[in-house]
Amino acid sequence: MKKSDKKLISKTKLEISTGSLRNLRIADVELFIAAAHFKNLGQAASLHHLSQSAASTAIMRVEAAFGRALCTHEKRQFRLTKEGQLLLPRAEVWVKNLRDIVASQDPLPIRIVTTHAIARVAIPTILTIENIELKLMRPDSAYGAILRDEADVALVLDNAPWEGVIATEIGKGCFQLYSAKLDIPQSSVLLPEDQIEVLTLQQRWQQVYNQPLYVKARLPSWSLIADICSNSTEIGFLPDFLATQAKLHPVSWQPTPSRYRILALYRNNEDVFQQRLNKLLLQWRHVFSQI
Repeated sequence: MKKSDKKLISKTKLEISTGSLRNLRIADVELFIAAAHFKNLGQAASLHHLSQSAASTAIMRVEAAFGRALCTHEKRQFRLTKEGQLLLPRAEVWVKNLRDIVASQDPLPIRIVTTHAIARVAIPTILTIENIELKLMRPDSAYGAILRDEADVALVLDNAPWEGVIATEIGKGCFQLYSAKLDIPQSSVLLPEDQIEVLTLQQRWQQVYNQPLYVKARLPSWSLIADICSNSTEIGFLPDFLATQAKLHPVSWQPTPSRYRILALYRNNEDVFQQRLNKLLLQWRHVFSQI
């Protein structure tokens, strides 16, 4: 090994020991390793389910952590600099050792984020098969938690372009107007906030009845609407999985229902995690198929 190379390695070790890895992400290092082997950032980005721009940002984070340029940032080819070539084998050993340490320990809980409504159906059925950590939040916040690696799986509806993640369908159904009372006459309804499915209902109502849908109240939670309807004669707009759980009945005078899909969003595609996740996906598909 050349004297200059030894000097560079020594300097790199010094930087690592002084805390430069504080903001370094393991996923970014894995992307760097993949791009170095492919000699193509686009292929590495596809493997990690990232856009080209997101992958470029990740590589820059790695370079910032080590305080040096590790690649030439060419458009058509991913080429390592001298520093990058020296770092690559050490980064591979580091990631491998970290994986071995994690694999030797008890698995951490799978961090799941979703809405209260979806959790009511999806969570009870998996408590006996997996160790989980649940946080309730809006779908856009759940998606953001996946992108920031603050959660492992997000359960959401397919009413937004969920980019940069793996999206797997676990269920599907429809939104309808429901009531606890059979054959309830036409009346004002309870609606959630303005979402795509709510706007679709209002448009279809206008087309069928040539007048606006009369809204009694707008409530920020499907679960709250389901609870109110199950204990009164109110009429609420709900996904069928929640209405079925609350033992509600679809009203006969509503427009054509809106369809939906429930998706599991995640980014981690390592074998160990995928094996654990597959058990959850299988159980969720079974639960939502029964509705």
